[in-house]
Amino acid sequence: MLQENVEIVRRLFEAVERRDLAGVLAAYDPEIVIREADSLPYGGVYRGHEGAIKHGEGYVGTWANRQTSAEEKLSPTFLDAGDYVVVLWRQRAADGTGNFDSSAASVYKLRSGKIIESEMFQDTAAILKFLTGEK
Repeated sequence: MLQENVEIVRRLFEAVERRDLAGVLAAYDPEIVIREADSLPYGGVYRGHEGAIKHGEGYVGTWANRQTSAEEKLSPTFLDAGDYVVVLWRQRAADGTGNFDSSAASVYKLRSGKIIESEMFQDTAAILKFLTGEK
């Protein structure tokens, strides 16, 4: 069952990279809780599939004009932790002010073959500096 959890999260990441909303929602339990740092444009706590859609729209809306298809690749490493899967990944982007490449980590809790909780950890100060064009 544990390797199955890793595969579920792997499919989630593949769907995120493809910007495949149906694939993302397929990985989530209908009562999913997503937590992202409040300081980010797409930050906050999102609940259920409706919340997941809002989170995804905010994320894509923030990064879409700053990423090529190559920069949408997250280069994930999956770590099996039983009912949890930890993922180490990269957030990449580029715009007229420069390039952005930062490490990130996410923790996913699974139950009955679905992700029930998701929380991302990133260098929010560096993200905001890049998004605002601050040097």
